[in-house]
Amino acid sequence: MNYTASVTDFFKSPKWMMNMLLAGVCLLIPLVGPIVVMGWFITGFWGREDKKPETFPAFNFEEFGKYLERGLWPFLVVFVATILLVPIMFILMIPIMFLGELLAGHQGASGDFAGAIVGISMALFCLVMTMLMALLLAPLKLRASLTQDFVKSFDFAFMMRFIALTWKDIIVAWLFLLVASIGLTIVGVLVFCIGIYFAMVVVYFAWTHLYSQLYLLYLSRGGEPVPRSPKLVDGPPPLTAI
Repeated sequence: MNYTASVTDFFKSPKWMMNMLLAGVCLLIPLVGPIVVMGWFITGFWGREDKKPETFPAFNFEEFGKYLERGLWPFLVVFVATILLVPIMFILMIPIMFLGELLAGHQGASGDFAGAIVGISMALFCLVMTMLMALLLAPLKLRASLTQDFVKSFDFAFMMRFIALTWKDIIVAWLFLLVASIGLTIVGVLVFCIGIYFAMVVVYFAWTHLYSQLYLLYLSRGGEPVPRSPKLVDGPPPLTAI
């Protein structure tokens, strides 16, 4: 896994600045914008044979509909999976919340200490649950990107096999992206606040880049390849170096 390349490869395109500008403007469109940007990255990583970052296809508003279609399936899969997982997380959190309510009535140092323990426990619980969601969503989103099919994305055998072969790498990738996102967001905020949208373009790129690396790692460890949808083959022509 090359974590640094997941960020730096974005800037190897000779049109990286224009790509960031146009995709950042696209992110300003509520709901649809992130889906379109996701579809652009899916096109760049899965819709071409040339994997060189220097020839990554430039963002093109004329391909808006194609990007939207390709980004729609992973978005829907993640959305549905999240809706199903969040209630489970809430149910598992109830015992900790109940314990916190019981300790809330205690006064003095012992009560404060107990409250701090409950607070730390809830924070750790949320962190663990977020990691578990990252583990479950990674194969779902990856398969949705490759198959371009909602039903085919929910393959339990593939999901378990993918997690079994790459779970440590998924967690490290998630932690790296968390730190990188915070850093890029701070830089974006410093650039007149609106720069956060352009920073998110790089974050989305990095996450898709890491997904592609995880998939190659999965294959190298004996995982079965996912059939790539024919809808991904006819992508926009790669950007030629100037």
